[in-house]
Amino acid sequence: MRIKKGTHAPVRLPRILIGSSMIGYRVTFTESCRYDIGSDQSDVNKLFGMGYFPHHHKNSIRFGWRYSHGVIELMAYWYHNGHRYFDTIRDLEIGKPYILKLHVLRDWHTLTVSESLDMKNTTSLNLPVSGKNIGYLLSCYFGGNRTAPHDMEIRMERL
Repeated sequence: MRIKKGTHAPVRLPRILIGSSMIGYRVTFTESCRYDIGSDQSDVNKLFGMGYFPHHHKNSIRFGWRYSHGVIELMAYWYHNGHRYFDTIRDLEIGKPYILKLHVLRDWHTLTVSESLDMKNTTSLNLPVSGKNIGYLLSCYFGGNRTAPHDMEIRMERL
């Protein structure tokens, strides 16, 4: 997945998810994910997740990330009943693959990150997000208000 300089996201088509119980990817942040955007450095970029109708700013959950002091700070980023929240999950090494999974339950969702498919060195976070049986895939988005300062590549392989 590549985010081009001056954009927020790659071109993508919406994808409806019906009855999904897990969305997972093997993710590797490349050297290109290092950046410095000054006062907006603490903004949370989005990686992937699930949104619910009528809009993901009402109820949704995603993995978020930002570059900080030589590592990728992996975040939980979610909306619950129209209120936005985010929290740090753990730091990731650039260039190292990780397994990221979003487990979908009706009123709770779990974000899990591990260093291998056998779930070695796993960190999980349970979050109250009101979901429905039908949602839509949320994919990569750089920024809050800033666009990508240069081309960025994140290797993502669907599990």
